[in-house]
Amino acid sequence: MVGPYILQDLVDDLPLGAPENPNVEITCLEVWEENLYVGTSTHELLHFVSIPATPASVTSAKPPNSIYMLASRPQPPPTPAGTATPPYIKKILVLPTTSTALVLSSAGFLSFYTLPEFSPVSGAPKLKDVAFIGGQDLNEVEEERSAAAEGRQVNVGRGKLIVVLAKGKLRMIRIGEVARLVKDIELKARAVEAVRRSMIACISTAENYALVDVDNIRQIPLFPISSIPASDPPSPAESGSDTPQSPLQSSGSHVRTTSRSHPPRTSSLTPRERRNSSATASKESSATLHNRSSSTGSVRGQTSRQSSRGKVPISRGAKSMSKPTHLSPPSPTPSRSLSPPAGSQPSSPTAHSETGLEAPSRSSKASSTASSATPSPGSASPTKTTLTGSKFPAKAETMISKGPLTPHVASPSPSEFLLTTGTTWEDPGVGLFVNMEGDVTRGTISFEKYPDDVLVQGPWVIAVIAGRAIEVQRWNMDDDENDGGKERGLLEMDDNGFKLGLSEVIGLPGRVVGAAMAMLRLETLHLRPGSDPEKNESLELRRRNNEERIIAERISTVESSVVVFKDGTPKTRIRNILGTLRKIDAIEPTTERGFHEISYIRQKCGMLLLGELLRSETFEGTDIQPDEIILSEEALIESAVDPRVVLAMFGGGFIDDIVLGKGGVWVYGGIKPVFCEIRAQGAERQEGYQRDILLLLKRYLAVWRRKKGFGSIADEKEVFATVDVGLIRVLLMLDSPEYLPQKGFTMVSEGNARGELYALVDQDVDEFESISNLLRSFGRLYVLSILLQNRKMYREVLVTWKTILEEGDAAGEFEDGEEKVRNYLLKLKDRSLVEEFGKWLAARNPKLGTQVFSDDKAKAKFEPEKVLDILREHAPTAVRIYVSQLVEKGNTKYANDLILLYLDDLVKVLGELPSATERLKDSYESYRALTSPKPTYREFIADNSLPLVGTDGAEDAPETNWWRNRLRFLELLGGESSYDVSKVFGSLVKFREVLVPEMVILYGKEGRHEDAIRLLTHGLKDFDTAINYCLFGGLSIFQTREIITNRDEQETLFAVLLGEFLKLEDYQERMEQTRNLLERFGGWVDITHVLQVVPDNWSVEMLSGFLMSALRGLVKEKAEVSVMKSLRRSEIFRVEADYVARCDDIGPTIEQ
Repeated sequence: MVGPYILQDLVDDLPLGAPENPNVEITCLEVWEENLYVGTSTHELLHFVSIPATPASVTSAKPPNSIYMLASRPQPPPTPAGTATPPYIKKILVLPTTSTALVLSSAGFLSFYTLPEFSPVSGAPKLKDVAFIGGQDLNEVEEERSAAAEGRQVNVGRGKLIVVLAKGKLRMIRIGEVARLVKDIELKARAVEAVRRSMIACISTAENYALVDVDNIRQIPLFPISSIPASDPPSPAESGSDTPQSPLQSSGSHVRTTSRSHPPRTSSLTPRERRNSSATASKESSATLHNRSSSTGSVRGQTSRQSSRGKVPISRGAKSMSKPTHLSPPSPTPSRSLSPPAGSQPSSPTAHSETGLEAPSRSSKASSTASSATPSPGSASPTKTTLTGSKFPAKAETMISKGPLTPHVASPSPSEFLLTTGTTWEDPGVGLFVNMEGDVTRGTISFEKYPDDVLVQGPWVIAVIAGRAIEVQRWNMDDDENDGGKERGLLEMDDNGFKLGLSEVIGLPGRVVGAAMAMLRLETLHLRPGSDPEKNESLELRRRNNEERIIAERISTVESSVVVFKDGTPKTRIRNILGTLRKIDAIEPTTERGFHEISYIRQKCGMLLLGELLRSETFEGTDIQPDEIILSEEALIESAVDPRVVLAMFGGGFIDDIVLGKGGVWVYGGIKPVFCEIRAQGAERQEGYQRDILLLLKRYLAVWRRKKGFGSIADEKEVFATVDVGLIRVLLMLDSPEYLPQKGFTMVSEGNARGELYALVDQDVDEFESISNLLRSFGRLYVLSILLQNRKMYREVLVTWKTILEEGDAAGEFEDGEEKVRNYLLKLKDRSLVEEFGKWLAARNPKLGTQVFSDDKAKAKFEPEKVLDILREHAPTAVRIYVSQLVEKGNTKYANDLILLYLDDLVKVLGELPSATERLKDSYESYRALTSPKPTYREFIADNSLPLVGTDGAEDAPETNWWRNRLRFLELLGGESSYDVSKVFGSLVKFREVLVPEMVILYGKEGRHEDAIRLLTHGLKDFDTAINYCLFGGLSIFQTREIITNRDEQETLFAVLLGEFLKLEDYQERMEQTRNLLERFGGWVDITHVLQVVPDNWSVEMLSGFLMSALRGLVKEKAEVSVMKSLRRSEIFRVEADYVARCDDIGPTIEQ
């Protein structure tokens, strides 16, 4: 491969000579449609016609070459007698729009022929002393090419205007129905070559270059061809032929330089002259050319030369039979693009990394042969490419030509010409760019040696170096862009004594690139071990194989415009569609071939990168960088390779995740060996994967999953089913004990694998059964329950959660599992499910289980009686809690049942646990020992309760839960709800010594206030609660509610309390409590009663506070009575006054 070009065989055999003259060499050729016109070194014209080759078999990877049959040997131009040098055919110019061909002999004779049969035109003029033909307007050629690509018709007009250089003149001849001279321009020297843009032509003589305004007939001299004086060699222009040249043996370096030896010209055409030139050009450029192109991919201007510019062939035993070869042509490339142009035939992706270079090889048969070589990656290629500093093989000194340098003119753009200069054939050559005014426009380009021939195709310059090598380089790049050597190269051909020729033709017929076809043809890929389906090929598989062969041939078909020939063996040069991965990032494919070629390159690059990462058992100690992992991931994503292939490359359990359809998996043929090699390496791997590799796979599959529903994915159902299962597997692996120790030590940062796993299974995933089994195999039942919830499989969700709670949660995912079950049941409307799992939960956790039936938010409603029946049968310990919940919600009819349940538990505990009785007695003793002021007994026992341990109401923790149950029992006893007081009293009476608060409440309920006050005063010594009892009557010691509002009854209870205080055994306590009661609540006791019951030995000072308060009360009462009497009296006076006034108003009444 040279730059973006490779070689491809054109034809298998091409008969050139005859038995009497076997040493025949090609000097020029042209191809138009199925016709091949060849000029030979023996001054012969050969007309070949292409016929279809024998079709290849379905399984053949390389299509056969077309067969060219000799159709005729047209009469060549006449030759002068007694010439010193044998004449040869110098150039063939084909003009399809006028059905005319022009043939130039090295002897200077120009003849006209008809197309396509190539018969001489009768009556046509025969010009002599012609040095050059061609010079079509390249702007017009490019316009015709664009029109052909767009399907537009271009008016041929009056014919094609060409340039003929003869007898020191530039002759403008219009070729139509007849050849007509348009203009003759006398030149200062005899010209040998011309390239034209509109009406500006760049010509060359044997020594100098010049610009010619053919419209205004002005000439602008430019610089010389050689920078050293010529040694008077014979001018090729004088004889009408070029000087023969031989290969050279010096080396050069590809370095772009800036010309300093040729400063910009100051002379130029005037604006008026340029306008006249443009006007003339517009009149003269109405003809149409049959899509003539110097490159199928050229976008800017190129030369229209099609011959080797008349170099004298050196015949060194050329065989009579040649084996021409054809290679796919270059594709159009804007700037760096490798994609073909619109309107061209679909071209095949030629694998840049697969095919390497295709070079000719000499056959041992009698006929000379040339064939393409397709070396495998890494293997030696018979065609050698040298990027920088390449050297030609050493040659004998006699092979070095001493003739003058040959001028070369090309046009890379509509406003520039490319001209070559140099010193000698052995030294490097230089290419300079000049504009239409003769000024140097940009930096120069260099050649290894001064070139024998030069062509320009789009952004590429193709040159023949030393007669046996081809150099390709970019002309539109900056110095730093071209330093890397990737945009230029040197292809050395076999040195068999023949000169290398370069020609640009109108266009070769479309050909299939065999290497590209083999790589881009889709083939079945066997992802799982087992029998090969191809051994038992079905009718459907045969049909698919045939379809893929047809498609591969279509997308691997390209067209050519550049031909290289040597020893009678023509080869074409094409653009390598398969560039590197770096280059294809900027390519936007516009054809089917372009799409497939880019897909193939990306897929193979991505798979190779993944294979390298999989091969590394550890990244420690390697030069792998995080950005390389990211780039590999991006390459794999952009490759669009079937994710089933990627999973198969990972091997292991991922193989089981692959879902295959009836047609299997199809990949490019060039991908298959890569896959098999990576699979073989994976089979030898003993350890697991690097966490970074699993993270790469996770991100890759996640990107693929986002493509679901696009509709452009082949085997969409199977692909995305595989993606779902594979992505869940890799997330499970990342969250498994085997790989979690590597978390935090990866080269690329990662997210929360567990969270991503939850989110994934909570979406609509395919292959439900496979994913369910996969989750079970990893023991991730909670994740399975999320999947089941998404499918609304309510029973299965609850069964899974039940299994987790009963068998344990090894992954630690089901936190607060019982609460999750409760909340889930509250949302269900299925009564049977709620009943089934509600009673199971109530038996396991009574508090949460009963909420399933009692919570107001529950969707499924149950009657309390039914719930009680269910709980009594399946969860007895939850009955009391459920009834308690009912009572708390205001359903007081179950208060008696609840109290009796608590009563049974309390009696059971006191009867079975002596420690409970001891604890109650200790609490009383501890409370009695407290000195005033002290909290109430209610506050005391609440503050000294043990923390709740175990399950509320559970029988397995009576030692810790009974105390809180007793507090709840006290609250219920003192509540507003009615219950059977006598039944409760009868059950507790035998424990009245240890259940003092309970007895106080029951005494109050039965109206036995004196007994209640006596227990509070002497049993508990809770004096504050005793006072409250007197104020509020039958009071629960846990609830403050006013039951007694009658002051008389309150005064009675305070009198009872006073009597109980006076009975306290401790004298000091008796005096303190009595005095405190009298001082604070003396208004509720009668002073006379106090004086009667207070001991006589108590001093007045001790009761001074009460007495003073009582006397003040008496005085206050007396004063209030006096005031009331006065108020009553004044009220009576007012009423009497009103009565008198009313009587006066009425007046006397006389009764008769």
